Amino acid sequence: MLTAIKERLIQRVDGLSPLLISLAKEIHKKPELAFEEYFASQLLTSALEKYGFKIETGIAGLETAFRAVYQKGDSRPAIGFLAEYDALPEVGHGCGHNLIGPASIGAAIALSQADIKGRIVVVGTPAEEKGGGKVILAKKGIFNDLDAAMMVHPSNDTEVVKRSLAAIDVTVEYSGRPAHAAASPWKGINALDALIMAYNNISALRQQLRPDVRIHGIITNGGAAPNIIPAYTSGIFLVRALQMKDAKKVLEKVKECFAAAAKATGAKVKITVGENAYEAFRPNYPLSEAFRKNLLSLGIRLKKEDEYKELGSSDVGNVSQIIPTLHPNLDICHKQIPHHTLEFKEMACSESGMKGMIVAAKAMAMTAADIILDKELLKRMKGPHRKI
Repeated sequence: MLTAIKERLIQRVDGLSPLLISLAKEIHKKPELAFEEYFASQLLTSALEKYGFKIETGIAGLETAFRAVYQKGDSRPAIGFLAEYDALPEVGHGCGHNLIGPASIGAAIALSQADIKGRIVVVGTPAEEKGGGKVILAKKGIFNDLDAAMMVHPSNDTEVVKRSLAAIDVTVEYSGRPAHAAASPWKGINALDALIMAYNNISALRQQLRPDVRIHGIITNGGAAPNIIPAYTSGIFLVRALQMKDAKKVLEKVKECFAAAAKATGAKVKITVGENAYEAFRPNYPLSEAFRKNLLSLGIRLKKEDEYKELGSSDVGNVSQIIPTLHPNLDICHKQIPHHTLEFKEMACSESGMKGMIVAAKAMAMTAADIILDKELLKRMKGPHRKI
């Protein structure tokens, strides 16, 4: 029975492929930054509504977030498909998010047409690149009534299990006293000196940190003119680690670096920690194994994986801390093209990118069928989360 259902799901996704490709290309042509994804959000919700999904927009107070629900019979299991659609400054869809939303709705629509009961939920999640849309949605309890969530990220390699780092953003501001840099520099308090010292303090701190810890930042305001002692400077830093508790411990050391620079220069310091920290991704191995088998059945080649290789951060980590979550990478390049580049942007609208999106939709729909029809799988998935 399950095999026959999966074969029909594959056929349904194939039937939806013209729509999904059109959506992906339209979103690619009109990139929108974090919390501004009005076009993409409307495009995806309109498609879902035509297939009988009940649409709720503006969820959790986010104008470009949405929830689309299709229910047949029982309300459980409830399977969530996560849709991302935000772009980057300058490089547009250089991370391939134009493919993520269409893949997720393709899986959801195909599943809604299958002869199985349950609740299918698509959650439109804005601002993954900056702002943490899923963090805000998680705080508002949007994911709490789901049994599992899934999405597939386009990449330059296929990795079913991929870790991500917890990430905390922190802004530092220094206030000094202006003075003429040549005529009377001794009358000033140099806020730029404070920021440079803080930057160097952090550079020295890195020598004593664990290998999984990352600290990096930029100067966002370095002063007004070279002949004026800077009275105000600011910078933004990110603190990352494999565990949030470790990131928080390192954050306290970073704050001390900031404070030491203020004391050394006489400047006043203001430290603001971001409200929407990204949690580390928590893999769910039973769910990942089900997805892996479905990928293999679709003819996708898999090599030995290293889930700790080249780690970044994503707000999907916050979802994974609440419910079993799938967030694999799927190769659309077949060569090592870095994310967040113009080259990757081109791949996200290429024939290879579209083929990868269709594969992602099929594998997610098939995995959702596994979850709905295999009670033992659902039990194994939920086991680790009961221990949180």
